[in-house]
Amino acid sequence: MNEVRFKKTYGCLAGLALGDALGLPTEMLTPQLIAEWYGEIRGLTTIDARHPHHNLPRGSVSDDTAQALLLAQLLIDDGAIDPNRFAQKLLAWSRTPRVRENNFLGKATRAALEAIAAGAPVESTGRGETIGAAMRVAPVALAFASREKLIEQVVTSCIPTHNTHAAISGATAVAFAVSAALEPNATIETMAGAAAEGARVGGEFGAWSWTPPLDKRIAWAMRAVEGMSMRDAARFAFEVIGTGEAPWELVTSAFAILRAANGEPMTALLAAANAGGDTDTLGAIVGALAGALRGIDNLDAGMVKQIEQVNGLDLAAVARGLVKRNAA
Repeated sequence: MNEVRFKKTYGCLAGLALGDALGLPTEMLTPQLIAEWYGEIRGLTTIDARHPHHNLPRGSVSDDTAQALLLAQLLIDDGAIDPNRFAQKLLAWSRTPRVRENNFLGKATRAALEAIAAGAPVESTGRGETIGAAMRVAPVALAFASREKLIEQVVTSCIPTHNTHAAISGATAVAFAVSAALEPNATIETMAGAAAEGARVGGEFGAWSWTPPLDKRIAWAMRAVEGMSMRDAARFAFEVIGTGEAPWELVTSAFAILRAANGEPMTALLAAANAGGDTDTLGAIVGALAGALRGIDNLDAGMVKQIEQVNGLDLAAVARGLVKRNAA
């Protein structure tokens, strides 16, 4: 097995999960509330009693990681995504006590799964315009070297819940960026260029939905944060770009933070956790990108071990499976 490819693949998965876990305690809080409740997130943090997810132990992950790993396992087992099989996996996962007790379903995914459970054909249910497809898409990029196959499978992964221009554009942007990060001489600039291409390509698929051109927003954000401190870039993401649930906000903010951090995974991940807004999903995307770029050796090994133990994950095994699938 190619050791560099394995380290980048493992780094991508671990970065995604770590960003999710770091950002969960601050999810949907403002920077002011984050400062009031936690001071500053500097590592895996016990969730404040006032937060909706306070019953979860420190280091817990949410739907971002869970859905990404569902996709990863489908790809390892079947070699490709079948939208009906993926929909049924999502539906079964949504009915588990952990998901129900912690309200892990976004509105778009919940609506789609309710329709699927009622018997609607999967081709008709994916009307989400939010970040749900982009947050989980990284394993698709890890599994396919072929650009044509990657596009096909990204679009297929969106069908059950997020089969719209906006959502697919965001998902394809992240997938192309992860794919670019796996290259030996990858840089943040080559990743951003790939993301812009992916955004344009993805915007041609799915049901019509309004979206600003994500490719132009990524290029703008990369320029805008040049020379900013990490703290200022995170503030810029929250106050100017936006860190809500829209793909054109979160994917753009992820690149702004990645650029300001110069691709350093832990710097970027902690900035995402402190930025405010949808911090667990922002962290998951930032972590997938930075982890794929720099590899597992540049993530905090103790934190990775903790999230694997707390959540019962074996991310190295999943990474090995995806590397084998990529080489098949």
